[in-house]
Amino acid sequence: MGLFDRTEKNRDIVDAVGSDPKALEERAGASGRILITALNKAVHMQTGLIEGYVDWLRSKHPDASPYEIQALMDKHIMRFATGSGAGVGAAAAVPGIGFATGAAAVGAESMLFLDAAALYVMASAHLRGVDIRNEERRRALILVVLLGSAGTMIVDTVVGNLGDRKGASVAATLTRFGTPSLNEVNSRLMKSAMKRFSKKVWGTWIGKVMPLGIGAVVGTVANRKIVTKLIENSRTSLGAVPQAFATPAREDVAKPDTVLSDVEV
Repeated sequence: MGLFDRTEKNRDIVDAVGSDPKALEERAGASGRILITALNKAVHMQTGLIEGYVDWLRSKHPDASPYEIQALMDKHIMRFATGSGAGVGAAAAVPGIGFATGAAAVGAESMLFLDAAALYVMASAHLRGVDIRNEERRRALILVVLLGSAGTMIVDTVVGNLGDRKGASVAATLTRFGTPSLNEVNSRLMKSAMKRFSKKVWGTWIGKVMPLGIGAVVGTVANRKIVTKLIENSRTSLGAVPQAFATPAREDVAKPDTVLSDVEV
């Protein structure tokens, strides 16, 4: 049984919000715990750190439009992910690095990627004026983007009790949800995400730890595909960026301490 063992544990999540956190992690399996830990870290991230990342980009590019700032964030997440994917694949080619060590590296990479993806989603939402202060709304936004159309369908099911979305983005719709509705949608989203994440981790593991340097290529290609889908899902779920900023860019904003701030584009 390895780090990404495919067991019934990964299908046994009943309530990702209301359950005791320790019991939830015990039942989640190794890959499930990666997702739970990353989400919990993301929802407790300081709002100022997320806003600071956007403000920092605007400070560096004071004449950039919201669309152009979003494009910079897209490049950040892509460069970050493809760099980590190649690193894990290359590590498997080093003499003495076996499958067990390679699997551990993929697990660490998955955690780093989820951290970066969560920051990317929340910063993209903030860019669109979405209120990201509510922790459960953050959780829902991240999960919806990770799941794509499947996440949208889950939100639409809950929206059935609140009326039609009437063309509003999923992010805008979630701002109408009170705590009970957010808890319900997060429970459903988490159950779906646990199943999909377990399969994705398992599916990319073998390719990334292949020897003779092949894994470096597979790792980069796999991560590029995942991030491309993440960017597409963000646009669909969060809606269009505004045409212009309501306020001018701040000057001399300090670089925030985030996983994406040191990525060169």
